[in-house]
Amino acid sequence: MVSKDNGDTKTLLPIVQAARCFGYHVMVFAEGVGVAHYAKEGVATFFSDAPNPDPHSSFDFVSLFSCVRPHAVLVGFPFPNNLSHQASAAANLKGITLIGVEDNWGGVKRNSEYQYACVLTIDEYAKDLASPFVNPDNIVIIGNHAIPGAEYHPHSSVSEQMKALRMKFDSIFVYGGGGEYTTDELRLLVSSLERTPGNWCLIPRYHPNYKKKTAEEIGDSRSFEKVWDELLLPIQDRVVRVDEGNSDDMAMLCDAYFSGWGSSMSTAISCGKPTIAVSTEATQKALYEHCLDVVPAVYIGGAHLLQKTQDISPLLVAPPISVQKNLFPLNPGRAVDVINRL
Repeated sequence: MVSKDNGDTKTLLPIVQAARCFGYHVMVFAEGVGVAHYAKEGVATFFSDAPNPDPHSSFDFVSLFSCVRPHAVLVGFPFPNNLSHQASAAANLKGITLIGVEDNWGGVKRNSEYQYACVLTIDEYAKDLASPFVNPDNIVIIGNHAIPGAEYHPHSSVSEQMKALRMKFDSIFVYGGGGEYTTDELRLLVSSLERTPGNWCLIPRYHPNYKKKTAEEIGDSRSFEKVWDELLLPIQDRVVRVDEGNSDDMAMLCDAYFSGWGSSMSTAISCGKPTIAVSTEATQKALYEHCLDVVPAVYIGGAHLLQKTQDISPLLVAPPISVQKNLFPLNPGRAVDVINRL
């Protein structure tokens, strides 16, 4: 198993645990923020650089696969990609079964230079995106880590803080940021919220790979976090910080979820929360760079688009029940069953 980011780790870690329950020996090559997730679950990994969200670890997988030949190599699709690229190339070179495991839409499409024996993915739209690059018969939907199962409960401290906020505000909005395009999205969202009546608050959540990074891409010497916080000043009395838990917890407990095209939009949709895709030219450019033509959450009918400054009240509509039912929680046991049959 090779993983790095929060997203791919949340998919691969349960598969590691399920595979071991089935008697498989699993070697885990995790880097970046993924390391902390494995450590929390007591799963040993070969790297320990969790504080660095974008490490540049290097490893000679060709030499490893010459000494220890695995039956299969499973890779996630983090961005930027690093060890997963190295492992994929080595597996192809050595003729070892390579399995791509998507945690979001378009992973295979962004990494189509490799030959995958099988792709495990999140939903029908993700399968459609991967089909031009892999035989559709070898693409299996195993569900989405961002969709909470019946047994999942948000972090207790998050639940308590959200409960306290409801004593002060009628509506709790959450914005999940991504890369540098978050800058333009926040400008649009803030200007729209200024036109939106009601007793609401906004919880901003920034991507861990970017918030501490210097904002050189937009010509600023400060961290992205400081740049983004400054953009929130016009609604500062409505901005609330909740740093515990994760964006999925936020999406489950909020009254509306805003993002460019983050994976937690799926969480919000599956929970019946109004979901709004904040779309700017910068967002569209980022989508194209990730080999996507549309915002997936909008394409599947679960989210509304915010493209110009407006009162957002008309967009606060729950997604259709039919769309909610088409989203499934991750089933790691199904993943292991598919691997076992290869």
